This record gives sequence, structure tokens and C-alpha cells, in this order.
Amino acid sequence: MPQPSDFARAFGERLRAARLAKTPKWSLERLGRRSRVHWSYIGQVERGEVNPSLLIAGRLAHALEVDLGSLTTALPAPPPGKDPDE
Repeated sequence: MPQPSDFARAFGERLRAARLAKTPKWSLERLGRRSRVHWSYIGQVERGEVNPSLLIAGRLAHALEVDLGSLTTALPAPPPGKDPDE
């Protein structure tokens, strides 16, 4: 499996911090129920293994009652995409 990018890892760390900042601390399962996103996928996002769509990121932020911008501001540069001409 490829290594997570700094971009994905930073987003996941922020998401995990926002989840654990809830009182009492929210489990992955609880965030999954609230956001309608499967808890195992949320775990992959938190570990930087996957990049969520904007819709999923929005659902997660809304469920956590945080601004989506707070999860995305000043992230490292995203990894380069594949050149479509190659």
C-alpha cells in the first residue's frame, strides 16, 4: 500500500482531533452514525489512507459541528496528480 501523503495525513489528524475533542470523546462508530459515513472509512481518513470527497468531508465536519475550513486551512500541498498526457 502506498504511503499516505502529508496532505491526507494532516487532514486525518485534524479530523481525529476534532472527534476526540467532543465531550465525552466520540468513537468512530458515533461519528459514523452522526455523519452517515461508515466508521471504518472514517478510520481510513483519519490514518490518511484515503482522501474523502468534499461531500464526505462536509458531512463529517457538520456532524462534529466544526467549520469545514478549520479542517482544511493551511494543509500541506496535495500530491501531484498523474499527467493525463503520459
